[in-house]
Amino acid sequence: MRFAPVKERSRMLRRCTRPAVPPRGGAEAAARCRHASASPVAPARARAALACVLVLAAALATAGCQPSVSVTGALVDRRLPPPQQVEIQLVTDEDNRPITPDAIKGKQVFDANCAVCHGTTGRGNGPMAPTLVAPQKDVLTVFMALFGIQIHEPPLPSHPADFHNRDLENVISPAEMYQTVTEGRPHTAMPAFGPQASFGANKAQTLTNADRWDANAYELSLRATPQSLSAAKALYNQQCAVCHGVNGDGKGPRGPEMAARVWSWSRGEGPGIFTDINYIVQRNPSELMNAILDGHGLMPGYRGKLSPEQLNGLVDYIYTFFYKHPPIR
Repeated sequence: MRFAPVKERSRMLRRCTRPAVPPRGGAEAAARCRHASASPVAPARARAALACVLVLAAALATAGCQPSVSVTGALVDRRLPPPQQVEIQLVTDEDNRPITPDAIKGKQVFDANCAVCHGTTGRGNGPMAPTLVAPQKDVLTVFMALFGIQIHEPPLPSHPADFHNRDLENVISPAEMYQTVTEGRPHTAMPAFGPQASFGANKAQTLTNADRWDANAYELSLRATPQSLSAAKALYNQQCAVCHGVNGDGKGPRGPEMAARVWSWSRGEGPGIFTDINYIVQRNPSELMNAILDGHGLMPGYRGKLSPEQLNGLVDYIYTFFYKHPPIR
């Protein structure tokens, strides 16, 4: 084994025992750390936190010492007030006063405003029917117009409704028909005769609420004939009036029995009370047909016992209880 010379070993020893020199800036950093640890900021924060804890504890203690109050002996009527039934009338004038539609007056309104498109008999064959087109206003055209882009599409023909078409009319209630007359039918040639048109519909002259309901009643009467209504009246008086009453008000010979068993019947409203105008205008012919065919509750079903003509006639006759019309013989 070889050893380094003596002089070389002494130099190595001196290098190993030389004291470490702190890096540049080390002394200043150490001094700053000592100054920061001696700063009064840390104790001040600790004192503030302690004060918050003490305030919170005092608030909780004060809240727990509040006296309790008993209301069991208080002279206060805690019962709920009796419920009030508020019914929004659908068939009203501009002042929300109930009105009765009149099909006789409705013919005049229809001839002056509707027959030009729908025809005098409501077949949809008025003199303007072949020229009618849908308005070129829809979501796409309005959106693109915001960017100054005009979309030109070929006009689409729009055919007036045929009020004798039962496949169409059987799914439309009088209230829905009135809404169409009032707001128009979007994307068709049917304009609005109310104060404001719905989006995508044209605007015609404004008719009063009574005029629009009168025209609506006349349109309902177009699908029936005096002969069919006369036959339906006889059938109704034979099969239905014993409960529903000859006037459709639920005051037939069995009316008291029905009122005792059906809550709404005792109030003169709801199913089976054909003079309840709010109820009947919201029912389309298909709903009335299904009730006659299948029955419900105390109402017997007549499926297989009535011909289609008799069924249609009964529905047409039931609607006549809510509007004025020529005498049915």
